[in-house]
Amino acid sequence: MKYLNIVGSIIIGVLLFFILLFTSVEVVAYNINHYQCQYERHDILEQTNMSLDELTKVTINMIAYLKDSRESLDMKAVINGREQEVFGEREKSHMVDVKKIFVIGTYIRNISLIIFVIAISYMAITNKKMLTITFSMVKYVFAVIIMLILILSGLLLIDFNKYFTIFHEIFFSNDLWLLDPKTDILINIVPEIFFFQTAMIIVGIFVVSAIVSLIIIEVTKKKLFKQYIKSIK
Repeated sequence: MKYLNIVGSIIIGVLLFFILLFTSVEVVAYNINHYQCQYERHDILEQTNMSLDELTKVTINMIAYLKDSRESLDMKAVINGREQEVFGEREKSHMVDVKKIFVIGTYIRNISLIIFVIAISYMAITNKKMLTITFSMVKYVFAVIIMLILILSGLLLIDFNKYFTIFHEIFFSNDLWLLDPKTDILINIVPEIFFFQTAMIIVGIFVVSAIVSLIIIEVTKKKLFKQYIKSIK
């Protein structure tokens, strides 16, 4: 039973990790205000030769594409005073791969949430003692996960380019992500500094949401323990 509780706690912890991680990514990646803020901070309008309205329109379409609510990235915008196709074939091909990652991430998050809710609900109804024990162990599992995330954040701060490259080499089976700022507007819209600051914001949201989750788990655990004690008296 002890090993079963440990395994169950690890599974619950991993499910919660997926839920919070991919939700944190979506909160930032699908937020048009985040993009506009970054555009103004890093002079993206000047680098792309686009107005804020045109760039916002393009970004909204990109977000829709990543959400899988838009079929392609075929679109035109006014660039350098002339209406033209925004993305080239290399950029579109790369975004196909990026979209797959987002779609898979959303799927994993949704499945994790369903399993998490079912598992917690089942234990809450049938075995509050097991749920109390699970919550007691989950906080340690999740504390380890948070520590690993913080270590990864430290590595990104030290050498973001190195780990940014490693990330692409792991998740992409081609070199389409190696874009030329002279010919590919995508890399000018979202340069490396954009990804760095976006990653830091995502980590921040994840850590805060993880801490809040741990507090909720601890408070719930204490309530469940009191209920269990009363039930056996």
